[in-house]
Amino acid sequence: MKKTIIEGEIFEGNFSGKNKFTADGKNYHIKGGIEGQRVSAKVRRGNKAKLLEILERSPWEDGFSCPHLECGGCTFDAMTYKNEISYKKILLEKLFFNLPYEGDFDLVPSSVYENYRNKMEYTFGDEFLGSDLALGLHKKNRFYEIVNTKYCRICHKDFNIIREETREFFKGVPFFNRRNHSGILRHLAIRRTNFGELLINLVTVKYHNLDLKSYVQKILSLKLEAQVVGIVHTINDSEGDAIIKEGFEVLYGRDYCIEEILGLKFKISAFSFFQTNSYSAEILYRMAREMIENLEGKKVLDLYSGTGTITQIFGKAAESALGIEIVEEAVDSARENARLNEITNVNFIAGDVLKELDNLDFIPDIIILDPPRAGVHPKALEKIIAFGADEVLYISCNPETLVRDLEVFNFRGYRIEKLKTLDQFPRTKNLEALCLLKK
Repeated sequence: MKKTIIEGEIFEGNFSGKNKFTADGKNYHIKGGIEGQRVSAKVRRGNKAKLLEILERSPWEDGFSCPHLECGGCTFDAMTYKNEISYKKILLEKLFFNLPYEGDFDLVPSSVYENYRNKMEYTFGDEFLGSDLALGLHKKNRFYEIVNTKYCRICHKDFNIIREETREFFKGVPFFNRRNHSGILRHLAIRRTNFGELLINLVTVKYHNLDLKSYVQKILSLKLEAQVVGIVHTINDSEGDAIIKEGFEVLYGRDYCIEEILGLKFKISAFSFFQTNSYSAEILYRMAREMIENLEGKKVLDLYSGTGTITQIFGKAAESALGIEIVEEAVDSARENARLNEITNVNFIAGDVLKELDNLDFIPDIIILDPPRAGVHPKALEKIIAFGADEVLYISCNPETLVRDLEVFNFRGYRIEKLKTLDQFPRTKNLEALCLLKK
């Protein structure tokens, strides 16, 4: 079939980003875009079309666009924040429409919607074949091409300074080419905490001739608002694009930075999971804590516990709390954080939730779930429900998989008691949702 280019309007937006598009009297399913935009698209099989270009902005887009349009990371960047919250609320209402829940839910805005990200992972590459060294984010729908994100508005300016100075320092050094697996430079990952600390992770292949001592001196000479407390070097010879720790060394300072949330301090390594918006993370954890009315004398099971933030926040008021997390380094950090905060009634297990649930000698009164975007594995979900806990608090960074899992809970005898949402990731299509289930 000949691939036809058509023009039309996105007439219905959905939370998944799988929107509806009309052109020449026919409706199509199209991925991406915003309701009200006029776009061009390529016709695919059946009633599907691929978004090619935005021709006219949506009436929702009443703000200033980011200069890095090719990046595509900030879906709602051209909206004022007021419009962004209103638009997301409409998408959520559609998503939640069939849930067995008669109460209201609100979308709580983030306290900070620009310069909020506390972690960025940049990739070395080129903007186009033969260009100078690039360091930034992947171009939208492009696997190999990189955008030099000089003016990114969702991260602090310290990130933009370090990224650009790193790119300048390594000009002339070959980046790792994922086509032929040659080259040296792979990634630059930066963490910046509201506690005022920066941790920098340079990722390269094993064999290199880089002057890392001079690189450290260059970074330490920069005028930054936060303090560089650690510069580390990760070796990664794997063929994929993810940052995998096959070797590791500390070039300067320490291998962690410190964040403070709700009066608790947390050591965060280069590889630990932590909420990417520390400002609204405080709001998130406060909302979560307030959803459980009584913790006194209760046993809490925190699944997918990461660095133990929720385990400790709930453990402070409960009889005891147990966290399970598959990333061993995160569990090590969780144990260290508990010691740092002098919380003695929490414990942690390093392992896969699906497997570890079979070995537990722990009967929880309350279960907290904070799974990755894919949600809870169906087999793990059945094991969780089998505990028969009085209350389950489900915290989700992907409301779509939350809705899927809530249907199972409801079928197995749990009702939705409370439902709240938080704009944890402003300018992007992602949100945080909290749901309290009672048996």
